[in-house]
Amino acid sequence: MKQTRCILLIIGLLFAKIGISQIHYQPYSYEQYQRHMSQIYADSLTHTAVKPFVGENIDPRHEIGPRDTTRSWWYRKLFNEHLIEVAKDDHTFYLDFMPDFIIGGERGTNSKSLWTNTRGAQAGLSVNKKFSLFVSFYENQARYASYIDSTARAIGNLPGQGFSKGLETAKYDWMNATANMSYQFSDAFNVSVAYDKLHIGEGYRSVLISDNPYNFTHARLSGTVGRWQYHSIWAYMNDLRNPRLANVDDPFSTRLGNGVKYGAFQYVDYLAGEKVTLGLFHSLIWAQNNQGTGGKANGGLGLNVKYQPWQKYIFYGQLYADDISKFGFGSNDNHRTAFQLGGKAYDLFDVANLNVTVEYNQAAPYTYQHPNNRINYTSNGEALAHPRGANFREALGIATYRWNRWEVYGQSMYARYGLDPADARNVGVDLFKEDVTEDGFRIAQGNLNNLFYNELRLSYVMNPKYNLRWELGLIDRRNKNTVTGDYHHSTIFTFGLRSSFRTFQREY
Repeated sequence: MKQTRCILLIIGLLFAKIGISQIHYQPYSYEQYQRHMSQIYADSLTHTAVKPFVGENIDPRHEIGPRDTTRSWWYRKLFNEHLIEVAKDDHTFYLDFMPDFIIGGERGTNSKSLWTNTRGAQAGLSVNKKFSLFVSFYENQARYASYIDSTARAIGNLPGQGFSKGLETAKYDWMNATANMSYQFSDAFNVSVAYDKLHIGEGYRSVLISDNPYNFTHARLSGTVGRWQYHSIWAYMNDLRNPRLANVDDPFSTRLGNGVKYGAFQYVDYLAGEKVTLGLFHSLIWAQNNQGTGGKANGGLGLNVKYQPWQKYIFYGQLYADDISKFGFGSNDNHRTAFQLGGKAYDLFDVANLNVTVEYNQAAPYTYQHPNNRINYTSNGEALAHPRGANFREALGIATYRWNRWEVYGQSMYARYGLDPADARNVGVDLFKEDVTEDGFRIAQGNLNNLFYNELRLSYVMNPKYNLRWELGLIDRRNKNTVTGDYHHSTIFTFGLRSSFRTFQREY
């Protein structure tokens, strides 16, 4: 219901602005942005950290070539164009039907059939290089792999997709939506109002703020002056774990809905040289009806670095600490630090459209937690940064290759992380537990788990405008708890007709 109200509000604002003087919104997914690295990183003197992009036009046909306008209407709509497409001097508009029809199966520790039945639509409007509006809506039913079922029950939501019916039966039925409205006041100043995801950084993951959680309502004010770019983001978020109650002093009183929390995220990006970009990040989380121990706001500090020594090679890194006094990497129990190191390249070995990413992520125990769990670093029951939360180490690699309309996507990931033991002791992984520490802690303390995840997908892109494709996928996932001996192995295979550029992080 809140999604519907947000969409209606933005559409209403659109029609209230008749006569305002065309910019482009690029829906974010790492896979899509990696596919177009040759466009994004062609100029090293470009601010690329804050996503989704608004104003930079990524051409989805860039690697396929010009469309053939001599073909029939049916051929062009199926393979080259939006379903409805209008392009005038002062405005553009498009509308697409977005299917996601998938069948498959899971074999291993658990065996079951898998399927997804999604019907959706997306629309985009731009006016006079000043105004843009993007709206998408999806109606979904699905049956997912067992490890996703476990995560959904734990957080009370489908990971990255919001509220769903059928969490207990693992037969999901849900709706989700995205809306983003932007106005370019000048070359130097842009304002966006959105019900969408955010991602800051060059990596697949982010330890600052990532596209892991489901959409939340936010406003983004962006300004660029010379080599400086500033983003001020103000967010309204749901808190599933701390509902609004008729009597805040009685946890058993009538529930009035999800709790509410707010976020203010400030990011300053500086082009420090021809090859280096430095970014400073600050976060502040506070809550409505703030109760509990600890302060009334939760602050964090971060650093984002991009180094592009050669045009086709990009190296990047991030640091995050709950506050400056908690920065450090030793076993001191007061250190609350996460960091990322990575590198990526496009057209590797001069092979056109061969793009790769290699990345390492780490977060110390208790990072992102807070003595008052109403203001921890989460939204809608999910971590705002890395999907693992904290108390982990992770290494991953991603490779993509495109030839004409054929695409191959490969990913491998290894994670070493700790879970709370049977006595429910807080070892620093569950962000909703209060920040209670133990002397001399170490990363992956508690019940040590080793996770291996490998994925391979082969796609034939029918229509690059909205990523309509036939896709065949294979996932091998192995997780072992070295303390209890529990071992879970899943081999997942899928096939289907898919669309859209959205993706969800499921490597956990």
